[in-house]
Amino acid sequence: MAAHPHLRLGLLGGECTGKSSLAELIGLETGAHVVDEYLRTFVENEGRPPRPEEQLAIFETQRAWDQHSCPTDIHVADPIPGMTAVYSAVYFDDDSLFDQAIEDSTRFDLLIWCDTDIPWEPDGAQRDGPEFRAAAHAVLAERVIPRLRGAGIPVVKASGSVDARWATVRDQLPEAWHP
Repeated sequence: MAAHPHLRLGLLGGECTGKSSLAELIGLETGAHVVDEYLRTFVENEGRPPRPEEQLAIFETQRAWDQHSCPTDIHVADPIPGMTAVYSAVYFDDDSLFDQAIEDSTRFDLLIWCDTDIPWEPDGAQRDGPEFRAAAHAVLAERVIPRLRGAGIPVVKASGSVDARWATVRDQLPEAWHP
């Protein structure tokens, strides 16, 4: 893993793949600082999903939130800023943020790719349906994860219950970081 002053973990996966539940559990188990998703705040504040021309600003705001100083030794991005690039590809057929997303991802020590093996559940205006989750998963599998791994960024796939996902993550942490 890369040498950083703090251990930086990042979550990625489509909507309703257990990212927030896993981030919460990581926080409880390790005392990690969890950075929430700006997109969720944007939708709540604006009362609508973002438009194509707003994608870069959302990516940059998520990155700024994520780069803010971490008050604990472990930092969890829920999700990584690069998920904005994935959503932009899914919703607007726009992959213009991919290069920035890959570059930004190099600052993480471990990326956790949350699988689609849990039931999809509605969440008001925040989720569009299982077909969009599947589309995001496909973009990740075909166009993002190979680039991340090719750039030497460690990616682990987390599946099953939140406890099983936490066990996968815990097994990937250096011994000094085990709770």
